[in-house]
Amino acid sequence: MRKTLRFTVLVLAVLVLVFTAFGCAKKAAETTDQVIVAEPKPGEGMYFRLVTHGGDDPFWAVVSQGMRDAADELGCRAEIDLAGGDLANQQKAFQDAVASRPDGIALVINDATAWDKPVQDALDAGVPVIGINNDDPEPGGNPRLCYIGQSERVAAYKLGRAVFQAGKDASVDMGKAFVAMAAEVPGAAYAQVRSQGIKDAMADFGIPAGNFELIDAGGVEMTTVESRQTNYLLAHPEVTFMFGAGGICTDRLTSSLKAAGRSAGEVIAGGFDAAPGTLEGIEEDFIVASIDQQQYLQGYFAVYTLYLYKKYGLTPNIDTGGYLITKDTAGLISELSGKYR
Repeated sequence: MRKTLRFTVLVLAVLVLVFTAFGCAKKAAETTDQVIVAEPKPGEGMYFRLVTHGGDDPFWAVVSQGMRDAADELGCRAEIDLAGGDLANQQKAFQDAVASRPDGIALVINDATAWDKPVQDALDAGVPVIGINNDDPEPGGNPRLCYIGQSERVAAYKLGRAVFQAGKDASVDMGKAFVAMAAEVPGAAYAQVRSQGIKDAMADFGIPAGNFELIDAGGVEMTTVESRQTNYLLAHPEVTFMFGAGGICTDRLTSSLKAAGRSAGEVIAGGFDAAPGTLEGIEEDFIVASIDQQQYLQGYFAVYTLYLYKKYGLTPNIDTGGYLITKDTAGLISELSGKYR
């Protein structure tokens, strides 16, 4: 009797284990067979283009990173055209972009007149166009829907005041000071507007308006920029203050000053953006300050703004720049330089 009872209990225990295992296996199979449907991203099916005058350099790598991050978040497609500082190439890229019928184009408006008709033609054809990075220097001079970028004259004025104050603190005779500003493309809107901001600051510090020269750094190729800046410094020992009008010129300021035999502080320098060479120059006291226009935001917000226009017709103007970088603040962004700053 006891053996029969023990056998019965054993059989029941085995059956419980078998059915439990079968139930678990069935549940696992059912779970495996379930299809998890991901929520669609809001920008799926949309396609945007960024048409720029930029080149293959650290500044535009950050703009591209911002564009890609926004496109990944929205689930849309976005592409960037880099014209390498050639206006004709940029205009062709814009024509190609319009012909591709995207849901919107973000355009660097780097000329006061060249983009007026092309942008209007694109709008008339039903292709939304916003401005990024550079804007028409005349308020309302271009029909673009909105602008995302730096208020360049204001930013240059802020930069100029910081650099000239450093000179004044170092007992520079401001009435005899000479100011040079190197620009990748001197005739471009950004260089013209930023140089005006520097001149505004010169007036505040009593530097004669005639003691200023905007020089041609030869485009966006970094070795060419460094060579031209070095040669200018060698030929003009009277330079007291020197600025880079753009990120490449500023990035190469320190190496140019060293190549010209100038020691830190001998020429008081400043510029734009937060490229690696610029931050190194600030740390080594060759550069007093730079203005960060936070170009990651220009690529990022370009995509989001075009998306918002497509969805709701929204056209925000966004000022991305004005952050003054000095030796006290450079360490906060040095690890981000080249990708996010």
